[in-house]
Amino acid sequence: MDRARVTLATVPRWIGEWTRARWHTGRGRAILAAIVALILAVPSGLGLALAAALDGGGADAPVTRVAALGVMAPLSGDLSADGTSVRNAVALAVDEANESGAIPGWRLELSTRDDLSRPDGGAQAADAFVANDRLIGVVGPLSSLVAKVALPTLSAAGIPVVSPSNADPILTGVGTDPRTRPYPSYFRLAGTDELQARVTAEYAVRTLGRRRIVIVDGEPRYGTTLGGRFAVRAAALGATIAAAHQVQGDGVDGSDLDTIAEAIEQEAPDLVYVATGAAFAGKLRTRLAATGASIQVMGSDALLQQRYTDDAKSAADGDLITSLLVPPTGLPAAGAFVADYSERFGGPADDDGSTTPSGAGSTSSSRRHRDDATPTPATRTPAAIHAPAGSHAPADPAAARRQQAAHDATVELAQRRAEAVPAAAAYAYDAARTIIRAAAAVLPGRLAVDVAARHDVVAAIGRGSFAGVTGPVGFDRWGDTRTPSVVLYTVLGGRFVALTTWT
Repeated sequence: MDRARVTLATVPRWIGEWTRARWHTGRGRAILAAIVALILAVPSGLGLALAAALDGGGADAPVTRVAALGVMAPLSGDLSADGTSVRNAVALAVDEANESGAIPGWRLELSTRDDLSRPDGGAQAADAFVANDRLIGVVGPLSSLVAKVALPTLSAAGIPVVSPSNADPILTGVGTDPRTRPYPSYFRLAGTDELQARVTAEYAVRTLGRRRIVIVDGEPRYGTTLGGRFAVRAAALGATIAAAHQVQGDGVDGSDLDTIAEAIEQEAPDLVYVATGAAFAGKLRTRLAATGASIQVMGSDALLQQRYTDDAKSAADGDLITSLLVPPTGLPAAGAFVADYSERFGGPADDDGSTTPSGAGSTSSSRRHRDDATPTPATRTPAAIHAPAGSHAPADPAAARRQQAAHDATVELAQRRAEAVPAAAAYAYDAARTIIRAAAAVLPGRLAVDVAARHDVVAAIGRGSFAGVTGPVGFDRWGDTRTPSVVLYTVLGGRFVALTTWT
């Protein structure tokens, strides 16, 4: 038989099935290769048929291999809303990659682990990821405290890790002399607490003119070094640090709350910098307001939780909070992401009271990679709601008013949807795309996710850059983002309103 004419049609079914069953394991492929070498030494119909089956089964049966993308985030507990949004954003990026065939010959699957926002949860999640031989990278964790426990394990295995929000400087060797990179496979899209402390202190002292400051620091669980860094920066700018109170954990039923509130009344500061959890901060804010004293409160991003405003109520109005993550409403290129995220996972109600059901449009053809897309405003809405290009306003004044009202309602809905998407979700989406883009440059043509593949993905992440929904995505040689930001929020009527962004 002429070998050029051998196809699946000429391969006996039992040979094809037997071959494919063994092709999916490394040991099976090695055995098949040895058998083929022996058989082809003596040309025969069997040898040619087996060779044809090993050629990949022909165009009718392409081999698609599977790689896993991990998500490490708090999926239960007080921070589960942020963790769930991160998981959703990564799922969106994975679905887009599979839909577009971003990694030829490969399909991505999602592997999620609940780190509980605790060190023990992070350790368990890291062990589970290391045991996954399909894993090509991890998005997360959100907490620096969790990262300190998980990264040694993940880094030892060479697993690429891109965190949306870790801020502890030590994770990338900031402050070491000489500076060394402790985790070569680790990258982060957020700036550091050192940056946040510097910008916040400059605003408090130079812009607000605060001169007598009290620090309430939530060590060791929250803001392990942020309160101390802020104090050092503020003192260097001429402020007096009247006191620094330490809070253990976030318990609001113990004696810490009463003791600290009474001490602050006696210390009479013109600013209290709070780097604790939202629950303690909310109760403390209420107590300070009850004294009738006019004290400005400034807090870390741990206060960007509904629990803070729920507990502090109107007392929180006017408080200032800083974060290293820009919200989608402040990201010019986030419009398409917000629209797709809301379409799939639901968002605020539209004008007729309905909401987009969870999971809707999961295979929407409107989703695509946006590497070369023109940036869109954060209030981007589907094209169907806009008037066609070149159209004119109706001549009827009543119709014109209706059209304007419809347009205004659509813009308002888009704005509310952008406000409903946590900032961490946008950064997680870019973190996922960072790993996917690197995998697309490494995996095609490979047979498995192995140590060499992970090493090459890490290298591709380090040298890569692209226009993400959060802005330019790229890293320096330490794994830090090249474009960190600090956002200043205020509280108005129970809502967090972004005032300005420093980049």
